[in-house]
Amino acid sequence: MSERYPDDAALLSLSADEATGVAYIPTGRSPYYLEFRRMLYRLLRVAERANDLRVYQDGDLSIGVRAGRCLIGGEPIAFAGAEGVAVAASAVTHVWLDAAGAVQTGTSGLPGDRTAFIPLAQVTAGDSAIESITDLRGEAMLAPASLAMLGLTATAEQINQALEGISADVDALALNFLCGGPSSKADGLHGHTQFYQDLDGQAHLVLINNSSDPAANMALALSLPAVLPFDSILRVNKATGFLQQEYAGTSYDLIGVAHVQFGYEGELTASLTGRLIGAVPIDGVVSGVVLSVGANLQSDQGADGITATVKVNGVSLCATDPTITSAAGAGFRSTAQGDGTAAVVKSDGTQQVSKGDVLMLDLTRTAGGTISTEARDVVVLIIIRASKPE
Repeated sequence: MSERYPDDAALLSLSADEATGVAYIPTGRSPYYLEFRRMLYRLLRVAERANDLRVYQDGDLSIGVRAGRCLIGGEPIAFAGAEGVAVAASAVTHVWLDAAGAVQTGTSGLPGDRTAFIPLAQVTAGDSAIESITDLRGEAMLAPASLAMLGLTATAEQINQALEGISADVDALALNFLCGGPSSKADGLHGHTQFYQDLDGQAHLVLINNSSDPAANMALALSLPAVLPFDSILRVNKATGFLQQEYAGTSYDLIGVAHVQFGYEGELTASLTGRLIGAVPIDGVVSGVVLSVGANLQSDQGADGITATVKVNGVSLCATDPTITSAAGAGFRSTAQGDGTAAVVKSDGTQQVSKGDVLMLDLTRTAGGTISTEARDVVVLIIIRASKPE
């Protein structure tokens, strides 16, 4: 059956089309040709976008493509139009616009990747002339978005389920509660992957950073807006390998550490040899040795100063011992704060310590010049990174 028009009375009562703004010519209007041109002008403006990239015949075996705009691969294309594009005789030629904004033709069909071009037309030609042009632009304008085009891995059903689950009365705070456990409706909107550990194996939550940027890092943010005013952020300290927590702008190392220290009260006027620091309190790895002085030695030779040599069961712990010289300046000084020479702990296995290992210390006082101020209150701190909970 043919498509019906509205009845005559309804048509005669119309003054303008609400959707397009095209006016109907009133009955008896004069001059009629001027009203017709006005209506035609408005119709052409409405149809202008439909003319974008339209393929037309401009020769026996050639076509043209109207100018227009489109989006290919997420990039806007402003196409200036083309004329005299040859098509094959006695063949079906497909015509498309590629991502570079160039007209392409082929007799083997359209390319496979629909995200990389806009289909324009299918041109059927005989021996010497074009027989028909089939408009294919609707395949781009009216095609449902595929998961690949959208960059999604969820199915359409899963997306619909999520959208239907978020009703109009869900505000921003309620959306934050979606990861808030029992106070949310999260369980009703999505499923959970269970991570657990048993006697036979273990489960991992794996976060992989594939960036080649050496400055790249990865963080896990935990948001509990009903409990805490700030997000709690977990990340790995790239310099130490420690797991850090950041909260309210302050970072905290979460790995367990133990400290052993030696303190010498008063002025250090001579070197000390074989002083007992104590026993290692925990199995682990020595990650640092810090030398501090309450008041630094001062002399007329900048090389004068204090060096700390820590030994584990009689073996020197550091490849480079911490040293603070007179050149570091007067007053409190510490190698942990950039003064003097920082310790470099060995990496040959000496740094691997066990509970009960004996720590000894040599404090070497170098004084080749004229001393004006002796070093006072010398402290050596050994930092041990725990290898297992105690």
